[in-house]
Amino acid sequence: MKKIIIAFMLSLISFSSFAQSCDGLDKFAQNKGIQYGIKYSFIAKGKKGSRVYFHSAPASECKSNGHFIIPSDSVMAYQEYKNQSKTWLYVMFVAKDGTDTVGWILEKDLKISNSIDYIQP
Repeated sequence: MKKIIIAFMLSLISFSSFAQSCDGLDKFAQNKGIQYGIKYSFIAKGKKGSRVYFHSAPASECKSNGHFIIPSDSVMAYQEYKNQSKTWLYVMFVAKDGTDTVGWILEKDLKISNSIDYIQP
């Protein structure tokens, strides 16, 4: 029984430090990444039925379960960050009901769909 309790406690500590590392990496990437502004829109790639998951930070370990887009969904990219030879984009998805989801998505899972030009007043 003691082994089960110890294993449970260690998993809580591990989860807590893992969550802190995702938060820290997100803040670091937000400060050090290449800022796009709202310049490009992208479309999710993949086969029908596949999902492209959001991440709370630009790392595979920081996957946000339950937050994803599907092929042909469009997102706006705000920032780019390279981490461990992978390129991540910080994006926003706006659902049909108007709710928005933001997070990091691997660039390889997206294809550029448009460059957004603003009309100067």
